[in-house]
Amino acid sequence: MKERNLILNKKIITETVETIIDSIYEKTEDYMFEYGNYEETNDEFFEDREEYMLEVIKELNNRIK
Repeated sequence: MKERNLILNKKIITETVETIIDSIYEKTEDYMFEYGNYEETNDEFFEDREEYMLEVIKELNNRIK
């Protein structure tokens, strides 16, 4: 019974984290198009998005501490 709970807990945590990450990517892209000067997704867009993602994750980490 305990092993099942561990598997279930891991699944819940994994799904939650994946959903949060997907949401962060989606919102970051929305704000990039809204506030940035992006008209289409190209290499510059994806490079910038990754930089924004790193900064967002750092900020989240700082706020959680």
